[in-house]
Amino acid sequence: RNLLATHGTVFRLTCPYTSQQNWRAERVLRTLNDCVCTLLFHANVPPRFWPDALATATLLDNIRPCRV
Repeated sequence: RNLLATHGTVFRLTCPYTSQQNWRAERVLRTLNDCVCTLLFHANVPPRFWPDALATATLLDNIRPCRV
């Protein structure tokens, strides 16, 4: 915990199997899922390209200049 604190990271525990407590992670997952579905739909490609669309969606999320 001291190492995390020196780098400005706050260590917090959540109850197991309660992902609802981690709203930020849930929001990121939903954003990525929406982006993947949109990419697949507009490119008119089959679902077998899901991993590639997920990689693209993750890249787009990481290079976006601001968080939504």
